[in-house]
Amino acid sequence: MMEIINHTLAIDGVELDCELEFVPGQTATEIDPAFPAEAHLISAKVGGVDIHELLDLRIRIIIEESAVIAYHE
Repeated sequence: MMEIINHTLAIDGVELDCELEFVPGQTATEIDPAFPAEAHLISAKVGGVDIHELLDLRIRIIIEESAVIAYHE
């Protein structure tokens, strides 16, 4: 089940307040295959201004992977 999460991360000295769609992973069952947790960036704000569309793909991946690690426990 997807949920919306908030995640704060500092990258290159800039603190980003991020909102992401988070889908927790699942272990395999007799019917369904296993799949890993995923996070997809919705917004990344600096001082209240959303800059997620301006972020390099590398930064977006770092944010999403960081959120998965933080919330997949």
